[in-house]
Amino acid sequence: MSKKEQLVISKSVAECLRKQLPAGETLSVRVICTSDHPVDSLTPQRKYGHFSATSTLSRRVLILVSQNSCLVAGIEAHEFVTTAVDVSCSLHNSSTYSQQEIDKGSPAAAPAATVTVNTSILKVDTTGELTTRMPLARTLVAGYLHSLQRFSCVGGVTNIGVHLFARAQPEYLFAQSKKSSGKHILSDMALIKWWQGTMHLGLGYAVSAGKSQDDQSADPSCAASILAHIAIPGSTQSEASLPLLSSSVSNTDNNGLPAESGAASGSSVKWVWGSPYPKNDLACNCVLQFPDDPITRLLSERHGAFWSVSMLFEMLAISEECGSGHRTAYISASIPVASLSPLPSDLPEQSVNTADEGALSFDAYDDILVALFDHEMDFSDREKSASSTARLDAYLDSKHSIPVVTVTTSGPPLSQKSTGTSLGNNPSGSAAAAPKVNDLTMAVRKKRKVEM
Repeated sequence: MSKKEQLVISKSVAECLRKQLPAGETLSVRVICTSDHPVDSLTPQRKYGHFSATSTLSRRVLILVSQNSCLVAGIEAHEFVTTAVDVSCSLHNSSTYSQQEIDKGSPAAAPAATVTVNTSILKVDTTGELTTRMPLARTLVAGYLHSLQRFSCVGGVTNIGVHLFARAQPEYLFAQSKKSSGKHILSDMALIKWWQGTMHLGLGYAVSAGKSQDDQSADPSCAASILAHIAIPGSTQSEASLPLLSSSVSNTDNNGLPAESGAASGSSVKWVWGSPYPKNDLACNCVLQFPDDPITRLLSERHGAFWSVSMLFEMLAISEECGSGHRTAYISASIPVASLSPLPSDLPEQSVNTADEGALSFDAYDDILVALFDHEMDFSDREKSASSTARLDAYLDSKHSIPVVTVTTSGPPLSQKSTGTSLGNNPSGSAAAAPKVNDLTMAVRKKRKVEM
């Protein structure tokens, strides 16, 4: 990932926070990204033919938000770009061309390549140290989803997949924050409902922010639908009491948020119960396997090679991570690239490229996580949070020169009525505030000491 791509993420997140959060708050944002690194395929057990080949590049993204010198929120995601090449097509086409034409690089003689982009949201966490009640976690997710517009410059990409595994934990990015009196943790089902609502609004924001209704009416490509799936292993939709949200996002209010249901036809978010994969297909051939995910662990076992998608979810339902009284959810969505908002107009030329100028290595990124998870870090109260934040800031400034973007919010006051159509509302309809922590993986990291 280039420095300029990092700028796209920073601007997208900062703009979302500025527009959507109540006016008068000052926040600081750091975006930490790695270079592209070759990794295994997201379907590692799948067998390809002799004339096909795939390559997958991964990058890691960590976004940290501070207020009054205290870390208040963070999100981590892994992004994957997979290129699949079918040389059989070029071999067939080349038979109709002379050797001279092939040597000149005839397009028909080039291998057929397809590019797919998928991002896995791994963790969202907060410290409970916000000085004003606001939907920061929800807005941070929306800003990250909006930043996916940078992939519209990658040739051959038609859709971007967004995936997450939702499971509640008391803390994940911020040590000891579970002891904070300002932290509120939802039950399993309340968390799942919060995530569905957050993704619903975030996806709507991603395709509507920066677009006027005239822009959308003039461009038929904006009418593409975003299809989202939600599956709770071991539960039916009726057992989960989970409504499937559906609304048009072709119109936006003056904050750039999705308009009320029933707006004029245009881009829309449509939810479907269950997995996005055909239930009778062989799971190892089609189900994406992300790092630190129960699906990945199950399919890596020898007997998992013979499971259908339906059988995989049956096994998830009785697994230690998704069964045994736990409620977890798999959420995925497919965003048509044509429906995404355009890149910011004030970016430098060639703002998105494949160069890794100045980007962190995976090892350097791991060092930052180790520094964040260090045993001396403590976010249990405001004083300790400020001390831990200062410690991490000093490390980032001295070792990696991670820039800080300052945001002054200018959004409307927080709505007191829960309508489910604003980033500031709780989709579960409960009086409780949005959850302050969400664990989206079961990763167990081995801590190693770094110099700070």
